[in-house]
Amino acid sequence: MEIQIRPGEDINDAARHMCGLATNTKECIVADFNGIKLAAKPDDKPEDIVAEYYKKSEERHTTWIVSDEYKERERGYREKQERQRKELEEALARSPEKISLRDEALWNKSAKVNSDGYGSAVVRYAERWGRIMEGEIARGAKLEDCMEKAERLADTEGITGFMYGCAVSLLSATWIYGESFRLEYNRKNQIGDEGEKANMSGGTLNPATITIG
Repeated sequence: MEIQIRPGEDINDAARHMCGLATNTKECIVADFNGIKLAAKPDDKPEDIVAEYYKKSEERHTTWIVSDEYKERERGYREKQERQRKELEEALARSPEKISLRDEALWNKSAKVNSDGYGSAVVRYAERWGRIMEGEIARGAKLEDCMEKAERLADTEGITGFMYGCAVSLLSATWIYGESFRLEYNRKNQIGDEGEKANMSGGTLNPATITIG
């Protein structure tokens, strides 16, 4: 008898469920868990099913990593990473060595109080983002035209959504172009007119802040 795994079940829950049904019905219970076919007979134990799942999962992984498709994806990923690295290097080479600040004291205080790994990554990201935008603005680009590309290039450490919001707040409060940046950020990220309202109130959309004052 084939069954559907119940939503939210992990492999241990699924194995217990299958073995319980097999014992009660005296039938072989078959189910698909994450693309792997499993079967539980009346005398099987849940740990047997779990062990079989991990065995098949490992076999599937081993087959995948030696496949031509995997190798092609890896090659494409490495090439993409290399292109992005070169693009970042070129963007930073066109940028000032340090971000230009209208409130250096507030920036320095922010960096000091956010010296842990998480907070310092936000500060580094904000600095790279600001520097790249500055470099593009100096070469004649408009802020609204270089924000998103600079945002992408600056993310070398795997920035989360919360960290992104922190960087927006930090740049808005301290960067030389911070007010124009805040206004444009709100306009670009609004769904209705909430960005315009945030612009009038002096805030940012979905604010997520680190300690900056």
